[in-house]
Amino acid sequence: IRPPPRSTPSNSSAASDVYKRQVLLSFYIADIFTAIPVELAFDAQIVCILVGITLVLDMLASCFGGALQGLQYYSRSNGVLVICIVFRTILIILILVIWKSVIAVQLGYVIASALSMILMFIVAQKSIPNFRINITLVNRKAIRDLWYYTSHSLARSGSRIIMFNTLTLLVGWKGTAKDVTIYDVALKLPDAIRSLLGGMQNVFLPVVTSFCAKGKFYEINTVVKKATQICFSLTCISSILLFALADEIMVFWLGYSTSKEMILVMRLLIISVVPDGIFGIWLPTLVGVGYLRGLTIAAIAGASGAILIAFVLLDFVTVPMAPTIAMIAVMSVYRGLWLPSYGIYKLGIHSYDYLRASLRQPFIAAIVSIFMLWGLNTILPKWNVLGLYKFIIYTFVVICCFATICLREEIANFVVVVRKRLEEKKGVSI
Repeated sequence: IRPPPRSTPSNSSAASDVYKRQVLLSFYIADIFTAIPVELAFDAQIVCILVGITLVLDMLASCFGGALQGLQYYSRSNGVLVICIVFRTILIILILVIWKSVIAVQLGYVIASALSMILMFIVAQKSIPNFRINITLVNRKAIRDLWYYTSHSLARSGSRIIMFNTLTLLVGWKGTAKDVTIYDVALKLPDAIRSLLGGMQNVFLPVVTSFCAKGKFYEINTVVKKATQICFSLTCISSILLFALADEIMVFWLGYSTSKEMILVMRLLIISVVPDGIFGIWLPTLVGVGYLRGLTIAAIAGASGAILIAFVLLDFVTVPMAPTIAMIAVMSVYRGLWLPSYGIYKLGIHSYDYLRASLRQPFIAAIVSIFMLWGLNTILPKWNVLGLYKFIIYTFVVICCFATICLREEIANFVVVVRKRLEEKKGVSI
C-alpha cells in the first residue's frame, strides 16, 4: 500500500541522493561481489546505475501516486500500476528477443518506471483540482506531519524491499554470476504476481475504510470473505500456470536450458506467492480499520527473519536454495498464518465460517485444474506441442476450471454490467 501524499521536494532530494549512491556504488560493484567475473564488470556497473535510475523514477512516481491514494482515488492509481506492470512485462520480453542481457532487463524496468511517473502525474493532474507543485508551502511542520502519517507505510514497504534485495545480494555474494542471473529471473515472475494482486487488494481499501467510518463491521466481514475468494482464485490461476510452464519460461527468458535445481528454485518462489495472494487482503483491511502498529512490527520481524534464515541456510544448502527456503518460510508464517489470524481476532470473524466461505470453492477448483494439467502433460509431449500453444491450452483449461467452479457469480455480474453499458450506449446513439 503506497503512503499518503508526500512533499515533492523531499522526495526529489531523496531521489537525487539515491542516484548519487548508485553511481558511486557502480564503480565498486565488481570488487564487492566476487561472483561477477572480469568480463561482466562493465555490465554490472551499467546495471547498478540503471537500478539507481529506476529507484529515482519510482520515488518520484510515488509522490503523485501517494496524492491519488491520499484522496482515495485507488482505482485510478491501481489502474496505472496494472498498465505499467503489463507494459513492463511485454517490453522486457520484446527486448530479450532482440538482446538477451541483464542490462536489457533493467532497461525495461527504467522505461516502465518512466512511463509510470508520467502517467501518475497526468492522472493526478486530471483528478485533483488545482494540482500543482508549490515549493513555498513545504515547511518543517508539513514534513513532520507527512512523516507521522507515512512512517508505518514506509516501514512496511521498506522492510519488504530490504528483504528482497538482501536475499538477492546473498546470492551474488556466495554464488556465481549465473546464479544471480537465474535467481533474478526466477524472482521477477512471482514479484509480478504480487504486484498485480496487491493492486487488486488495494481496490477494497476505500470500501473497508468507508464501512469502518460508518461502524458497519458486518459489511467489512462480507467484503473480506468475498475479496479472499477472488484473490485466492487469481493467485491459483497465475501460480498454477507459471508453475507448470516454469521450464519453458526460463528457457525463453535466458535462451538456454538450466539445471533442474534452478527450475525447482523458480517453482518454490512461485509457491511463496500463494500465502500472500490468498490472505494478502487482510493487509489493506487492517490498514483501513486502523491497526497499523501490529502490521509494521510483523513486517519488520518477517524481513529480519527471512534474512537471518537465509544466512543460516547458506552453510547447509546451495546458494540459490537458501534464500528461496527463507522466502517460503517467512511468507507462510507471516502472510499465511499470522496475518489472517490477527485479522480474524481483531474483527471478530468466526474462523470456520471465513475459511469455508472464502477458500472452499477456489481450493476445489485448484485441485481440479492441477489434475487436468497433469493429464494434459502426459499427452502434450506426444503431440510435440510448441511452447506458445501449450501456454494457450493450459491457460484455457485453468480459467475454465475456476470460472465454472468458483467464479460463476462474479462472471455473471460482470456480463450483466457489460450488457447494461452496451444498452446504455445504444440508447444514447439512437
